[in-house]
Amino acid sequence: MSDSSWEAGARRTTKDGCLLALSPEPVMTGERAVDVNTWIRRKTDGWLDLQHGNLLFGAEFSLMFFSLSLLSIGFLGFGLMFAVGPDHLGNWDWEAPLFMLVGNLLISLPWGLYMHFLGNKAVKETPPVRVNRQRREVAIARLTGGEVYKPLFWSINTGLIAYIVVILTIGFLFSAVTQENASDEYRSMLVTWGLSILGVEILVIGTYLFFALRLKKKHDPKLVYEIYPWEKLVAYIETRQDIGPGLMATHTVLTLAIPKPDDPESALAAASINVGHETAGLAQWECIRQFMENGPEACPDPKEDETLAHYKAKCRQARKDMSLLPWLGKKVGDWFFQRYLAHIITERRIKTLALRSLPEELKAWSAPLPKEQWAKPTEALQNLNQQLARAYERGLKFTQMGLVSEWQAGREEKQQQKRGRGRFRA
Repeated sequence: MSDSSWEAGARRTTKDGCLLALSPEPVMTGERAVDVNTWIRRKTDGWLDLQHGNLLFGAEFSLMFFSLSLLSIGFLGFGLMFAVGPDHLGNWDWEAPLFMLVGNLLISLPWGLYMHFLGNKAVKETPPVRVNRQRREVAIARLTGGEVYKPLFWSINTGLIAYIVVILTIGFLFSAVTQENASDEYRSMLVTWGLSILGVEILVIGTYLFFALRLKKKHDPKLVYEIYPWEKLVAYIETRQDIGPGLMATHTVLTLAIPKPDDPESALAAASINVGHETAGLAQWECIRQFMENGPEACPDPKEDETLAHYKAKCRQARKDMSLLPWLGKKVGDWFFQRYLAHIITERRIKTLALRSLPEELKAWSAPLPKEQWAKPTEALQNLNQQLARAYERGLKFTQMGLVSEWQAGREEKQQQKRGRGRFRA
């Protein structure tokens, strides 16, 4: 992005498609500011956070394992017990419910917790892009410190083998306790051996994970934020065509990038979001530009789809609009995915967890400034935006105008020719 042709309005052909430059000089595009892809996550008077990801789906997916546990224990466990009925002495056989309870504690619960903590990890490792209108600067995160640390002897297969070994040991213990024909001494010996083996396994695995996680936290790449002037930020919409065997797909991506000082063609830090279409990308870009130039009132508010208040209001509206059977079907789906609890978890992730992992330097940079210390837009950018606003009123389009500098030069030349013709006639 170092050559003179890289400016707002420029179009370039890339290996897999083409791109449209939006900045440096973040001029107005004439499009309406619409948060098409729900990129706006938090908004204050001073700064705006851009963070994508469907956090609600991840919470619902992890809580689904809890619902599956209750259904399996209720229908398979207690259902089988009631189907068999009591014996001739009136005693119920609790083996089936107990078996389903232990099975869910060993299988459904670990997988649900794994998906839950995986969602928390994704929130922490997808830091927001923050734009500060008072300082007229942009902060984009990047990782420093080398490659991701991989603990010795650990892989997905190793973890799966360790999990299966523990499950088999617990299964052995369960079978030892429920043996009916064995003597008390033999059953006691089996239980002792099973508990000893299980204790050794937990001790070895727990100690390994304790040291591995500490080393991973110490050696993993660190999150840092690069701060860059707003009017020099590189922004563009790229449309790519991915061609495969029997398939061609078009992807349109909006990218914000901070160029490397020693290599302006490469990004020091960057953030992208799939916008689907160039027009949608312009609308998404206008959300950011309007916030920086005209304040938070000109920018859409964060979507409330993932908040608990929105979910409650949606449920009340559904009860009014739906007949009884569709409404009951919706309530069954809400219970199965535990949507009430999922919204609580998601709201906590958005408001607390995502902000907890941000560096202290970013928090200090985001502190509000006295109004007299606010940075001001350059006079050149203000004049250019005024000229573009009049051009858009005449029906011109940003996507058809080409380089802003060339358009401006051509416009001034036409004005001079028009003034010259007027003097000649006079």
